[in-house]
Amino acid sequence: MKVAAAVLLVLVGLVCVDANQKCSGNPLSYNGKRCASTTWYADYHKGACGCGPDNNDNQFDWNHSKFVAAASQHLFDPGLKTWCGAQCGKCVKLTTTGGFVDGQGSHVAEGQSHVFMITNLCPNEWPNLSWCSQSSQSGYKNHYGYSEHFDLEDGAGQVAAIGWKGKNPEVTWEYVNCDQAHSADSRTPGTRTEYSQCFCSKHPDGGK
Repeated sequence: MKVAAAVLLVLVGLVCVDANQKCSGNPLSYNGKRCASTTWYADYHKGACGCGPDNNDNQFDWNHSKFVAAASQHLFDPGLKTWCGAQCGKCVKLTTTGGFVDGQGSHVAEGQSHVFMITNLCPNEWPNLSWCSQSSQSGYKNHYGYSEHFDLEDGAGQVAAIGWKGKNPEVTWEYVNCDQAHSADSRTPGTRTEYSQCFCSKHPDGGK
């Protein structure tokens, strides 16, 4: 990893916090709100919340083209479930801080907010180990110091359209009501209109 000249090394899982990150403290926060790192991905799998047809692994169209995210394992489910985690269907408002991880992203203007629904898991395994490795062994931080990470679905270019793709902006995050967010911006899935179709909405215990 290319590291800026001013670097703070936190010797808990060798966490690196560099000069371009605006968040500080433990856990990392900005303007009184918890911070998270972000990346993007694109695939056609229904994901760990079952947001696709029951008879195959395809996505519902909205789970490919709207604002949805895969959450890091410890956030997705503190009990480490990998299917129908506790946060399936929850919505998070992500707001850019203007910061980023040096060598892993670039500047996005501060104050841009979008609401994403959690429909998938970013597992603590390769190739996600730098971002989604929050665990007791790492002090519940990833390699860059963040306690939470959101991998944003860009299947239809929705992350590129807001200027975040590849820039991996540092964000603050907070839970918000999905249906209210959907009413304000239809790119955010609603609980009643979209998430109710998902397997984990109908079977939050995972179908056991």
